[in-house]
Amino acid sequence: MIKRYTYIIVLLLLSLSAVAQTRIAGDWGNTYKKKPKFKVNDAGLYTDQYDGVHHLVGMQVEGAYATNFQSSKLMSVGPGGYALGFSLQYAYLNGPFFIQTGVGARWRDVTNRVTDQAYTLELTDAAGVKNYMTYSFEQRADEARTIYAQVPFYIGGYFRGAYVMGGLKVQIPVWGDTRLKMLVSSKATYPGYIGPIEQMDNHGIRREVPLTPDQQKGKALKSKVDVLAVFECGYELAFSNKGRPGYHRANMRDQRLRIGAFAEIGILNSAPNTKEPLYEVPEASLYDFQTFRYNHVLSTGKVSSAHDFYAGLRLTYFFFGEQTKEKCLLCGRFGTVAPFY
Repeated sequence: MIKRYTYIIVLLLLSLSAVAQTRIAGDWGNTYKKKPKFKVNDAGLYTDQYDGVHHLVGMQVEGAYATNFQSSKLMSVGPGGYALGFSLQYAYLNGPFFIQTGVGARWRDVTNRVTDQAYTLELTDAAGVKNYMTYSFEQRADEARTIYAQVPFYIGGYFRGAYVMGGLKVQIPVWGDTRLKMLVSSKATYPGYIGPIEQMDNHGIRREVPLTPDQQKGKALKSKVDVLAVFECGYELAFSNKGRPGYHRANMRDQRLRIGAFAEIGILNSAPNTKEPLYEVPEASLYDFQTFRYNHVLSTGKVSSAHDFYAGLRLTYFFFGEQTKEKCLLCGRFGTVAPFY
C-alpha cells in the first residue's frame, strides 16, 4: 500500500514540475516576457507586422507625373512631365507606428504651355518709310529640367499589411536649365498700303518659323528651396529570418518590400522671380527675330508664385531590419537561456 502511494506522489510531483516549467518557458521554450507575435508561413513571407521596436534601413526608387501650379494665366498646368528619384531610407518602428527619414535626389523634367503672344514695333525701312512690324509667338512650350537634393520626414502606421504615412520633405535645387520651343511669325503694316505685308523673306518677314537650336537653349533656372507636403499609402510584404528561438542574441532580422502611391505639393513659393523679360530683342536688329532671345516664363515677372506637384508610385526595399527583443528573465552564461534541468 505504501509503495502504491509513493508512486502516486512521485507522479504528482513530476506533473507539477512539468507545469511549472511550461509556465516559465512558454510555448517557444524561452524565458522572454513576451513571445514574438507574427504570422509567418513556411516560406517566411508574412503580411502582418512584428511587435516591439524595429530599426529598418533600405533604399527607395520612384517615378511620378510632375507639373507646376502657378499664379499666372499666361502659363498652363499641362502637359507637365515626369520625375525620377532615388533615396536611402531609415525607419524606426514601435508596434504598428513608425517614423521615417532619409536623404535622396530627384530628376525633374516638366514642360508647360505658354499662351500665344504678339507685340508691335514701330520701325523705319531702308527708304526711310515708317512702318509697323508685328511679331507673333505661337505654340510656345517652356521646358525646365532640374536636379534636387531631398530630405524627408514621415510619420505613419500599419494595419494588416497596409500602411499610410504623411509628412514633409525639404527640396533643395542643385542644378537647373531651360529649353523653349515655339513658332515665330512676322508681318509689316505700312500706313500707305492696304493690308499687311506677309511672307517676304528678303525683307525679313516670315511665317511660322521654328526657333534655331541656339535660341532653344534658355538660361539656367534658379529655383528656390521648397518644402513639400507628402502623403503616401500602399502595401508591404516582408521576408523574415527569425533566427534560433530561445537565445538571447537571436535578434529578429527582416527584409521588407513596400509598394505605394504618393502625392506631393509644394508649400513654399519655388518661382525664381528673377524679373527677366519674356522676350529679349536686340536694339541693333529689331527687324530680325532670328536674333531674339527668350527666357523661361518662371524666370520672368509674369509668374509671382509657383508650387511643384508630383503624383506617382514608390518602391521601397528595406534590406536590413533588426528588432529589439524583450529582456530575458532566466539567462545562462554568454547570453544563452538557462537550462531547466
